[in-house]
Amino acid sequence: FSTNHPAPVGVVAIRNSAYSRAMRTLSERDASALLRFVSDLHDLGEASPFPPRLLASLHELVPSSEVGYSELDPVAQASVLQVWHNPEGEDVVVAGNGDPSDEEESRLWWRLRPTHPVCGYRQATRDWTTPYKTSDFATLREFRRTPIYDAFYRGLLDHWLDVGLPATATRTRVFILTRHGGRDFDERDKLVLDLLRPHLSARAEAVAAAERAAAALADLERGADDGATRVVLLSAQGVIEFVSPSARELLARYLGAESGRVPHELLARGEFLLERDGRRLQARVARTGGRHVLLLDERDMRIEGLTARERQILEHVACGKANDEIAFTLGIARATVAKHLERVY
Repeated sequence: FSTNHPAPVGVVAIRNSAYSRAMRTLSERDASALLRFVSDLHDLGEASPFPPRLLASLHELVPSSEVGYSELDPVAQASVLQVWHNPEGEDVVVAGNGDPSDEEESRLWWRLRPTHPVCGYRQATRDWTTPYKTSDFATLREFRRTPIYDAFYRGLLDHWLDVGLPATATRTRVFILTRHGGRDFDERDKLVLDLLRPHLSARAEAVAAAERAAAALADLERGADDGATRVVLLSAQGVIEFVSPSARELLARYLGAESGRVPHELLARGEFLLERDGRRLQARVARTGGRHVLLLDERDMRIEGLTARERQILEHVACGKANDEIAFTLGIARATVAKHLERVY
């Protein structure tokens, strides 16, 4: 592991003597578990940067009562994203502020936030990437006397450990681990988070890059006409990261891709054709930046089954002509035009 940049899975890169000494406190079992976590993180085939199942894996590395990932906007004093894994309860994913009825409680939390030993320190120093536990700043007795503990944490947690990713003025991203009763987190737990942090940061940046690409593709498709090629952005594992409503409809019709994944065997072909109900879907696959870009083009093959006269009449209809006008132009009866159109429809 590198403390600055993600290292290839299976490679342990120690940048300085301090970490060299610290690594001796990790058991061989811990080192293997860290490598497995980074490998799973690298292969994570989901659009969400840190889904509950990843937090469950983090819980296995650092046993906790709850493990969460929290994105906040300090300027707007608002929650952006909350993902929580409770080993003995239900996982929770909430985008935005959640229930509007909790607005008063949210204002109270922001007002009391500076009294939290760790949150207050981070807010004052802007140090988001160093792992800290509450006992680094206060005893358990002192923590229990803080206003924020009394208002929000009493009876729910006693020990707190967190580590953040690089923050901006309008976005903080923090992994939070808590314990209710039992022993406090220790230096081994802090070291595990510090070694994982650059890999978690790389995962966040990769997802952000995918979101920017998706936004660009969305703009492209919004500006295109109805006959334009549809674009789908997928992860390396075939998980759909961006798809417009029209492209999603095509995938559901031809692949039944409601699961949000395109089969790997199709992606490996580079190009494939699918037919259904007289229509044909041509899909071309391009790979870029560790992701797949799927280009979808649908053609209605039923028109090829029309006679020359039916196609001729259909062209007049496409120009906005009425049946009487078509019949006069072609020198045929109006009823004949209607009969041809009946089959066309």
